[in-house]
Order: sequence, then C-alpha cells, then structure tokens
Amino acid sequence: MNKFEILRKVCGPFLIVLLFFGNCKSKQESLIEEIQELIEEEKYEKGTELLKNYLSHPRSDAEILSKEKPESPRIVELSSDRKRLVFVEDNKLTIRDLNEAASESRKLDEIPASVAVSVKANFALSEYPMANGCRLLALSLKDDSLQYESGAQISCRNRGGISDDGSKIFYFVDNQLYEEKTVEPRTPKLVLGKEKIAPPFPNLKSRFYLYPIGKDFLLFSGNAGSYTLYYFQPDKKIADKIDQEVISPQLYYGPDNSAFYLGGTIGRLHLRRVQYGKGKPTISKLFTVSRKEINPWKLSAKNEFLSNYSGKVHLWGPMRKSQILPLLCERTWVVHPERVLCETESGSLYLTGLEFPEDDWTLMKLYEEIRSK
Repeated sequence: MNKFEILRKVCGPFLIVLLFFGNCKSKQESLIEEIQELIEEEKYEKGTELLKNYLSHPRSDAEILSKEKPESPRIVELSSDRKRLVFVEDNKLTIRDLNEAASESRKLDEIPASVAVSVKANFALSEYPMANGCRLLALSLKDDSLQYESGAQISCRNRGGISDDGSKIFYFVDNQLYEEKTVEPRTPKLVLGKEKIAPPFPNLKSRFYLYPIGKDFLLFSGNAGSYTLYYFQPDKKIADKIDQEVISPQLYYGPDNSAFYLGGTIGRLHLRRVQYGKGKPTISKLFTVSRKEINPWKLSAKNEFLSNYSGKVHLWGPMRKSQILPLLCERTWVVHPERVLCETESGSLYLTGLEFPEDDWTLMKLYEEIRSK
C-alpha cells in the first residue's frame, strides 16, 4: 500500500464530514434561497405563503403556551406588574407565573364573556352571558378559597373589578358603580352615583371600565371615542377626574407603576402616561402617535414601545425609526421578564424574546418585498 492510499484511507472520512458541513445550510438560509428563486420566477403567492408560515411559527427558543385555537375568542389578562398571566380558552382557565415558569389550569362551568383580574392577578371577576345581560362570578386564582356568585344582573358592555384580596367586587348598573362583598348574604351598596362618574356625552349610551392600580382603580367613562378618566378610591368612596379627551378605554400596564393609554381626538392621537402608587396618579401627555402605534406596550429601554398593527409587530419610539420585528402576530402583549406574548392567526399562543438572528430580519424584509409585488 503506497502513501497516497494510506492517506486516503485515514483522511477520507474526515474529508467527507468537512464536505458535508461545508455544504450544510441553515433552515433560514435555504428558505432565503428558495424565496429569491420564487421572486425571480414571479411566484409571489407561493413565496408569501412560505414566508408567512415561517414568520408565524414559534422559534425553537419560544415557549408554546397553547397550540389550539379556541372556539370563542381567547381572553388574555395580565397583572399590573406583568408577571402573572391569565388566559381563558373556552371554559379552560390557565394561570401562568412568568417568573417561576409555573402554570396551572382549571375547568370553568361555562364560557365567560369577559374576565377582569385583580392587581396581582390572584383573583378574578368573570362575566357570564344570560338572556338579558351578564351575571358575575368572583373566584380565587391561587386556590379554592373563593367562588362567589353575585345576584346582580348587569350589562355585558362594561368592565367591573375585584379588590386585590378578593373581598369585594365592583360593577356598574344604570351608569352607577356598586360595591359588593364576596360573602353571604349578598349586600350590594351604591358607591358612586352617575353624576360622580359622568361621561363626556351623558345623552349617549355610556360604557365604563375599571382597571386596578394597587388598592385603587382607574375608571374610564364614555363612549364613541371620547372618555373621561377618573381615579377611584374604594376606601373613601370618591372618584376624582384626572383626564379627559381620552380616545380609548384600553389600558396598557408598563414598568414601575406606570400605564399608558391613548388621548386626543380622532385623527390626532396622543400617547399618555399615568404614574400611580403614591397618592393621586399623575398624567403626562407624551407625543403624537400613528395608527400603527395604537396599542403601546412600554419596554424597559427608554422611550421604546412595542405595538401590533395589521398582524405585524412594530418596535418604535419618539427618537427612533419604527422597525417591524420578524414575527407575525394577530395580538401581542409584553410581559415580565421582557418577552412578547404572541397570538397567531392560526390561534397558537407563545412567548418569545426580542432578539432575532440576522437571517430572520432578511426573511421579514423579503416578506415585505414580495407582498408589494
């Protein structure tokens, strides 16, 4: 056996391995090449479908919470510090402690129309549809210590609340706010008359929304893109007006006892911040926002926000250019520790980080390019 044959027998297997890895491409690289070929062949529909499937699918490091699309719209609620997640899929309720990566699920007797959680999401007030309105059920999300059904029949248009210790619920009847202890006998009490939480246009059919901030609440009153914001203190049974010209009653909890909502007028939207935790909350009118920025989840970085619009996720801020992240979500939330909770068009629900490989950015760019064809 000559030297060449000995070298071939010894090094041959290593050369094959090196050749294999030299030609091995990542899933993203192969997809990029395939999409580029489809663009050259003007097969835009197929290319769009492939990219949409990839960008909608959870990455390998994502945490999948649910794969099945429920029959009813999924209800998602966060504690005010965004560390506890509650979501309802039909009659299945799941509680997720995001710091401890622990989940617990339970079956509900019926499918709720809505769920409102306490400030730490240890308790919930759920509404169940009836022939004429909704009935209320208060329950503990920690254990079986509370399951209380109110005798009230209320409008399903409003959002009530529950105290952080689960001892009281709050709900609206005939534009007035009532308080009820979660023990028998049922003793509802009028807390605020309609004149104390008046909407901007009293002659319109109004809607009311409660959001917990510590032991107190923020209360939105209004309709048709025009709301007044009140600071409601249950212990003192008073409500102070703290803002007006509010566009939407949707509240987005942020870091450090802050929350965000939209103010202004139709066609001229302003982001507003409410800072709470020490006495009466303070309101800051920040800056004008576009339609792509109408559901502002605050990130920990200064002046950075994340929003969802038309199935795409936007990273934006007043001092930076808006950037479309390489993932497709029908709805998004930002949780702590800082991750995106994504609900896809197919109905899956998963958690993912905000760091993406370069190839994913390339694929998102291709997706935008091919959809414009």
